[in-house]
Amino acid sequence: MKATLTKIGESKGIIIPKHFLEECQIDNVVTIKVENDTLVISKPAQPRSGWEESFANASMQDQEMLIEDTLPNDFDNKEWSW
Repeated sequence: MKATLTKIGESKGIIIPKHFLEECQIDNVVTIKVENDTLVISKPAQPRSGWEESFANASMQDQEMLIEDTLPNDFDNKEWSW
């Protein structure tokens, strides 16, 4: 699909068809970037996306380290008081 750029002050804009926005689940905010001379407009990433999967994968690893497993340090030995 071709679109005509429209002058908006010192910038230019395009009208994005409603069905494109619905298909991409875009409401009012977008992320705009340039990749290889191509303008990419996309839905912003959700904060903390992928965290749940990362936590689940981390808990299954044998390399799990708990706070109790840390080595004592100068703070623990000299500055910390119970």
